[in-house]
Amino acid sequence: MIFHLPLNDWTLGTVSNEIIDMHIHFGAPKDEESGCFWSEEFTRTAAYYAMLLLTKSLFKKINIERVRKHLLSTINGSEHVTKSVLLAMDQVYDESDGTSLPEMTHLYVPNQYIAQMSKVEDRVLFGASVHPYRNDWNDELDFCLENKAVLCKWIPSSQLINPSRSQCVPFYRKLADHHLPLLCHCGPEYTIPTSLHVYNEYNNPKYLRTALDEGVTVIIAHCSLPYFGILDVDYHDDFEEFLKLFKQAEKKGWMLYADLSAICTPMRAPYIDDIQNHVPAERILFGSDYPIPLFELSYNKSINFLSWLRFILKVAKMKNPLDKNYALIKGMGFDEVIFTNAATLFSMIKY
Repeated sequence: MIFHLPLNDWTLGTVSNEIIDMHIHFGAPKDEESGCFWSEEFTRTAAYYAMLLLTKSLFKKINIERVRKHLLSTINGSEHVTKSVLLAMDQVYDESDGTSLPEMTHLYVPNQYIAQMSKVEDRVLFGASVHPYRNDWNDELDFCLENKAVLCKWIPSSQLINPSRSQCVPFYRKLADHHLPLLCHCGPEYTIPTSLHVYNEYNNPKYLRTALDEGVTVIIAHCSLPYFGILDVDYHDDFEEFLKLFKQAEKKGWMLYADLSAICTPMRAPYIDDIQNHVPAERILFGSDYPIPLFELSYNKSINFLSWLRFILKVAKMKNPLDKNYALIKGMGFDEVIFTNAATLFSMIKY
């Protein structure tokens, strides 16, 4: 199966060989100046404790400056990753009247905060997040485009979004007009809680067909993989739907992509061959999902045990987690083009 990018009337920017990690999360406790907050329920997740460990805050009070300093140190300290997309995260909004629901929101990172950071940090790109139900989605999306956002991020289960709702169509048409990619979480979500568990269903990529039919460039995060393999019994169908979408994509002319974020875990190793066999290399994007932890004991193409062991020891000595993720994914045997696909894709955005 071979995909060809339909250029149509797209105005292409200068395509570079930059290696972009297009999936890095930001999060912080309540901070009046930035507007960031996370919920009490979020502080009971494994992701919260990972953040405490990474920012050396287990016995200190974590705050936004500690998080910012750690993430920027990681991004700026990478030897292999040229730039990184930091992701905003919009609040939950009422589907009927479009008002914000902070009491149902478990992580909020305003677009304004990440946009400002991207202006002063050369290696940070602005990953926006605009909820399609908000009353002012059009104005907010304009702000993001004016500030050079490179994508719009959704987590349907956490943000209580049904991507197949007709209410989303005007939003999709604006994304399509500007060729701004929609990065949508698919598969199980164990990092940011949901206030309505029925919305876990909408992490299935089948609900993205409306966006694809409207011409949106859709990036399926994590390749819609189960996180705990066969133990994620409620999410096996998500990966099957992921493969079905890619099987239909060329015939339908969909601008469909997938990212490899959080793929460096042994529980996702059994799915790597399927991804490489059924998803064209030019439609796969490199990412980490940092600060979600990675595992050195991940899938590897080594031809024998000794070469695999040498590789693992080499990666274990690396200090920068973005470089580790780069090395591990490189060791999986993906085509080299995956590392520069994001730069090519982002060059197509019409601001």
